[in-house]
Amino acid sequence: MGGKAKTEKMSVTLPRELVGEIRSIASQGEISSLFAEALEHYLAYRKQKVALEEGFGAWKNDSHPDLATPEDSTAYVRAIREAGRGRQKAIKGRKCKVAG
Repeated sequence: MGGKAKTEKMSVTLPRELVGEIRSIASQGEISSLFAEALEHYLAYRKQKVALEEGFGAWKNDSHPDLATPEDSTAYVRAIREAGRGRQKAIKGRKCKVAG
């Protein structure tokens, strides 16, 4: 969010102890920035939490019998990585065509 974003003044009520902690680590001119940064992190956390809660249960073991055990998952990831290495070797040394 940083930069020269449009701002809006907001009044909040906080517990006195929390206000004391905030004032102990931020000068008067830094408090708004501290709140903005903290809230950006918290909002990202909340969005992620909601997404995880909404997606919970989407995975069905019956739909993925090939990934039933940790060993199956490990083998799957290794196969994907190996395929990627093969593609890298295949394109190594090729010249890229630039559109234009």
